[in-house]
Amino acid sequence: MKLYYTFFFIFVFLCCSSQEIIDKESFKKCKKEFSKKICLSDEDGDGVLFYLDHCPKDAGAAENNGCPWPDIDGDGVIDKDDICPSVAGPQENRGCPWSDIDGDGILDKDDACPTVPGVPEEDGCPKKNIYQSHRYSQEELDEVKNKFLDKTKNINYGKLADLIFSKIDLKGYKSKMITLEIASFSQMGGCGQDRTDYSPTNLRVNLASELFWNENNFKKFVNKFPSKIVFPYSENEDVNKKLQAFKKIYSKKSNGMTFYNAKNNFKELNSKENSPYRNFHIYIFFEENDEIFIKINEYSHLERNYFRLQAKGNTFIQLN
Repeated sequence: MKLYYTFFFIFVFLCCSSQEIIDKESFKKCKKEFSKKICLSDEDGDGVLFYLDHCPKDAGAAENNGCPWPDIDGDGVIDKDDICPSVAGPQENRGCPWSDIDGDGILDKDDACPTVPGVPEEDGCPKKNIYQSHRYSQEELDEVKNKFLDKTKNINYGKLADLIFSKIDLKGYKSKMITLEIASFSQMGGCGQDRTDYSPTNLRVNLASELFWNENNFKKFVNKFPSKIVFPYSENEDVNKKLQAFKKIYSKKSNGMTFYNAKNNFKELNSKENSPYRNFHIYIFFEENDEIFIKINEYSHLERNYFRLQAKGNTFIQLN
């Protein structure tokens, strides 16, 4: 009877062992260096056996060969899910830091006037004793739009793009990915959604962004970095739809996002070596004094490049 049970347990053990070997070639290579017992062990307890585990001492996901997913910026959002993997940011913003376009220290998500520097007690808007609150009607906003379009009708957006893009330097940047965050506001109503205070400011930001990011200028940006894969992103869905309608630029959809490349080369789109991304935020604002304020945020290097221009016919004069 004992002999029967002995053979029975040996049979069960052999069956279980054979079922665990899902990659015979890897198992064979493992046995050349380690014992069968070690090859079938799971020291880190992640469910990935030693002969398949690329990180046998660190628990990780099976789809990552038993290795933990990296989190370069240490923000708790793993790089494969992190839009800004090299700069720490909250999970609710997909791993990117919250922007602060007007630089007043109040994040845009909490700023009632994200394009105008303000104070915390006014929710990011200037003090009321400096600017008097006004409720704008649709007719007033239409007038602002018409004046803006008339004032900027002679702007050469192609030359403006050449000047702005010349300020971007990618020396030493090895990643094949670039995230381009296009500054734009989905709420045309101004500071908040009630058309109060500085709604013309937000309206002008949207108009400037729409006029600047035409198909030719976006193609220039993509062509400036022919070896890079460009992912444009905007909080304004209308801008995203506009970009996706462009036909002159090679594009590829992946995981619900659209990527662009000058040479139609998307081989390294899902390569882990492409992390971290380079993140650009280009902000253009036409001021009342006929000056053009430009800001380029380069999140991966935590750099900000500010400069002012003045349009003279078809040329631009840099003021600082």
